[in-house]
Amino acid sequence: MINDSCNLVLQDLYLYDFKSAYPRILDGINWDFQDIDLENKHDRNIAIGMAQRDNENLSSFLMNTVGSLLQFYLSENDVKDKDIIVTQRDGFILNTFLTNTDEFLKLDLREHIHLMVITPDRKKYLTISDNGVTVKGFQNNYKALNSSYELFGKLNLYNKKVLFKQLKRIKDHVLHGEDKKFYMVEVGERIAVLTKKHGTLVVANENLFNLIDIDTHKYYDHYFREFLEAIFLEFY
Repeated sequence: MINDSCNLVLQDLYLYDFKSAYPRILDGINWDFQDIDLENKHDRNIAIGMAQRDNENLSSFLMNTVGSLLQFYLSENDVKDKDIIVTQRDGFILNTFLTNTDEFLKLDLREHIHLMVITPDRKKYLTISDNGVTVKGFQNNYKALNSSYELFGKLNLYNKKVLFKQLKRIKDHVLHGEDKKFYMVEVGERIAVLTKKHGTLVVANENLFNLIDIDTHKYYDHYFREFLEAIFLEFY
């Protein structure tokens, strides 16, 4: 859930969440993991997922426990509602640094976010940190888009003339890209492409279509337009 009153463009934020929250909570109540290796994340998550599927009370207990712990840390650090930018299942993004994070279950600082852009509908967001680009809220997001999303990290937010030129370059990078791979969405062993004449096509390999066939405006509208609009709203 995204804050409904914060600015759409933000800097210097902090992402906190619990590492391996559910296994640590269950281990604390001596849950029987039935010989599952807790160091094996894949097997551990499958076992916990199946246990929750078969036991609604367990699922509620885990969610409520994590929720209560998050509220505890917000209260202990005197965090105001306006300082909570995004609330997630097992963490949050804040515009303030926490000093007390090590009681009961340690709350980990995952990222120092340098830039965050929230779409005007407040349903999607993009963050830039030392760990790279994170985009939330889109269906069918894929890694090739990061070459354009990373350009947001180079924006000059202190000079509007320069900023708007940079935004145009991002738009042009998407609309007039010369690499077909940028527009290829992997669907299993096949490729989905948004075309001008035939809508979405799923093909076996990239040789079955040409760059000129791709409807680049659909990619821009779906994946980028709202982020650029948010920046225009904040700085125009």
